[in-house]
Amino acid sequence: MAILNCSYRNDLERMVILRCFGSNNYYLERVIFPFELLNFSAPGDAEVEIWSHGIGGPELVETLRSRELNNEESQETNMLISV
Repeated sequence: MAILNCSYRNDLERMVILRCFGSNNYYLERVIFPFELLNFSAPGDAEVEIWSHGIGGPELVETLRSRELNNEESQETNMLISV
């Protein structure tokens, strides 16, 4: 499986935790502060979970695939648009 360069920006006004699970025992967990951008590499089949802390405890905010966070595609698109 290919490794993708991914980006996630925390648009919330509170800290979140990004957890990424992939093939071959790949695991990444990072704290992301409000409005911070995290760049990371992950397998193309990886699942990304965004967690925050709510009134009742930890809450799952969002679930994504690493393909959705692939920043290489967006850079290619931006280059095509700017030409």
